[in-house]
Amino acid sequence: MPRTGHLRRVEHRPPIALRIVEDDPLIREVLSAVFIATEGIRLIGVHGSAEEILAVPQGQDAPDVVLLDINLPGVSGIECIATLRDRWPDAQFLMYTVNDTDELVFEALRSGANGYLLKHASPDQIAEAVIDIHGGGAPMSMTVARRVVRHFRPSPVIGLQADAGLNDREMAVLELLAGGSLYKEIADHFGVSEGTVKQSIHRIYKKMHVANRTEAVNRYFGR
Repeated sequence: MPRTGHLRRVEHRPPIALRIVEDDPLIREVLSAVFIATEGIRLIGVHGSAEEILAVPQGQDAPDVVLLDINLPGVSGIECIATLRDRWPDAQFLMYTVNDTDELVFEALRSGANGYLLKHASPDQIAEAVIDIHGGGAPMSMTVARRVVRHFRPSPVIGLQADAGLNDREMAVLELLAGGSLYKEIADHFGVSEGTVKQSIHRIYKKMHVANRTEAVNRYFGR
C-alpha cells in the first residue's frame, strides 16, 4: 500500500488594510503603485490631507496600518495620529517623511507613531516596513534608529579608539554595530559588500580583544 504524505494546513491570512496620507500627488501615485503591486497588502484609502482621513466615518474600513507624512497642509501628521488612535485603536502608524530632526522624531513617537521611515527608502523597504509594523515590529530608517539609540544610551568610553588602536573607519563601523545595525545595513551605509564588513568587524574584535558583538558593544559602552 503506498504511503501517503501528511497534509499541511495552509494558513490564509487576510491582507493588511492600508491607508496612505500624503499631500504630494506624485508621491501618492508612486506609493499607490507600490502597494497595489505588493502581495498581502490591500490599499483601502489614499488621502491628500489629515482632514481627508479624519472625515472617514469611524465604522468604515478600519485600517491595520496608516502611512502618513508629517508636514501635511493644515493638521499635521503628528496631530492627526492622536485622533486616529482613538478612532482606530488597533491600527499601527508609520511616519513617512523627509524630516529626521530629533525634535520631530521624538514628537512623532510620543504621539503614538510605531515606526519612522525616511522618503529616500526604496519601494521594497517601504512595503517591508508596512508588513513589519503590522507584525509587531517598529521599522525605522537607519539614521533615525541611530538617533533613538544615541538618545537613550550612555556616552561611549573616552579613549576607546586610541586604547584599542581603531582607525576612524573602524570606529564608525563599531558605532553602527552599537546602534543595532545589521551587516547588510552597514555594508549599504559604506557602499561595500557584506564580506568586506565582516572582515572589518573581525579586525575590530581582534584589536579590542573580544570574541563577539555583545562583548564589543559592552566595551564600547564601558560596561
